[in-house]
Amino acid sequence: MCYFEHAHTLIRHWRPPHGGFDGMRRFQARKLRSIVAHCRERVAVYRDHWRDADVALASIAAPEAVRTLPVIGKDDLRSRPLRDTLADGADPAALVRHETSGSSGQPFAIYRSPFEEHLLQLFRMRALADAGVPWSDRIVRFRQLPAGGVRATWPGRLRRALGIHPDADLDGIADASSMLAELARHRPDVVAGYPSTLRYLADEALARGAPLAALRVVTSGGEVLDAAARRSITDAFRAPVVDFYAAHEFNLIAWECREGHGYHVCDDGVLVEVLGEDGRPVDVGETGHVVATALHSYAMPFVRYRTGDLAVRGPDACPCGQPYSTLRTIHGRAADVLRLPGGRRLHPYRITGALADDDAGWIAQHRLVQDGEDRVVLELVPRRAPVPGDLERLRREGARCLGAAVRFDVVLVDGFAREPGRKFRPYVVLDGRDG
Repeated sequence: MCYFEHAHTLIRHWRPPHGGFDGMRRFQARKLRSIVAHCRERVAVYRDHWRDADVALASIAAPEAVRTLPVIGKDDLRSRPLRDTLADGADPAALVRHETSGSSGQPFAIYRSPFEEHLLQLFRMRALADAGVPWSDRIVRFRQLPAGGVRATWPGRLRRALGIHPDADLDGIADASSMLAELARHRPDVVAGYPSTLRYLADEALARGAPLAALRVVTSGGEVLDAAARRSITDAFRAPVVDFYAAHEFNLIAWECREGHGYHVCDDGVLVEVLGEDGRPVDVGETGHVVATALHSYAMPFVRYRTGDLAVRGPDACPCGQPYSTLRTIHGRAADVLRLPGGRRLHPYRITGALADDDAGWIAQHRLVQDGEDRVVLELVPRRAPVPGDLERLRREGARCLGAAVRFDVVLVDGFAREPGRKFRPYVVLDGRDG
């Protein structure tokens, strides 16, 4: 079943399904029927998880039919033996293995067949093309390199031999001088990395008064990209920044619209829902939990999987004319929600979101830290000295959001230490989960 469906996907890959928005929905429904049938027949964890769900495959005529299935989470999969989460008969040794960063303290392994791995990479290549990156552009990626170095697969070797996106993976946790020297040596057209890594390089280059060679575009991902980071990166690299929203379980989930309409969801690769606390879809413009279904992952399926992220739902069809649904904003981990006295919950973005509009000129970087139920601190790395009243205004706005029962303060710091092998976290909730 999966081979036939993969062939069908390849044929229609480079152009989204014909028929615009309606064509995309038909494509999603077909893939959903296939993956649900596969899970019922060959994946033990879903056979058990869906025992009480009564869904006939013939009734899956639209992507909304996925809502009749129960949501599943990372803990549900971790609690089962690996053989139960893989398709019956799948050999882990023959699969491509990814491991999450374990920022929650519990790394999680994801498996895909080699073909699935390369198929999902094609969606990312298409998004790069949509971001204005020609196939011939040289790409440098700053990331944590695996032990033993990066091993090229045959599709990667073939791609490079054909001159398609010649690339290099560089050490993203090295010191700034080493990374800048590598950047000058490779002379790329495109640079990719975590926003914190890119901002670290950008701030170093700007501090030296030596702007970097102009690029075509910078792509960021893996962390929330805030306005201050975007500004520093754009100034230093003299190029626009396009943010990619991805997860190891799905590869690409969404990427920024070039016309500024939020993020295009990779609808023909992943079915995305944005759900409220009651499990129902939120309205456009509202924040909810991201629940996603991988439409092409048969070795280790993810169907109605809680990603742990929060996002703002956008229109179901992008105003730019492309047949993709949209997300307006990516807030990041739901686990970073502030838990306040009286059972109140507040996402930190409610406090820091205003920085994007009012304070990006003088704030280089920020971090919001909750070190107790009734205490929150906004730490700021200034780009320049704030003008009189700036700190008091931020204190006043933060206190208004948090309420009288919470002590809130704003402090200036020299910078944030870079933790090798870990993403920068703009929101830190110290309640025992962070140690």
